Amino acid sequence: MEPFIVQGTIKLAEGIYYLLTDTTEYHPERLSGNMLSLFQNFKSSYDSKNTTHLSRLLSDSYSGSLYQAKTKATFIQVLKPMFDLLPKFLYPSLSINIYQITKDSDSVFGLIINFKSNVKMAFIPLASIDSGQIYVEARPEGEYRIWRITCIDTINS
Repeated sequence: MEPFIVQGTIKLAEGIYYLLTDTTEYHPERLSGNMLSLFQNFKSSYDSKNTTHLSRLLSDSYSGSLYQAKTKATFIQVLKPMFDLLPKFLYPSLSINIYQITKDSDSVFGLIINFKSNVKMAFIPLASIDSGQIYVEARPEGEYRIWRITCIDTINS
């Protein structure tokens, strides 16, 4: 699929955008395959309020500072009550904005992004939560080299 580019914003997939300051810096191969799939699965799990599936996308060695959750278990424990409090007719809709790819190899992928979560009812946004810029790192793990998120850190300006 060819990306849709509008004023320096490339729509990579539903709800996932690459924000460019210089359109000559766009390299579609850097966000294809495993990485795009990982973020699509993260968005899908978040939007469906599925903490079990979200947990599978995080490494057991996860460490981070987003939501002050230093471990995988704590990160899921922060999200679960938030999802559980939403009535069935309200649902989150996560947008992922990619600002910069900082690491790109067969052993590690790092990028600066932000998560913006809109709580919606019948496609009408009611509330919005913005993570601000965060650093996300993913690494392949296990016998099958499955990519998992190992770190989500808040970037303090």
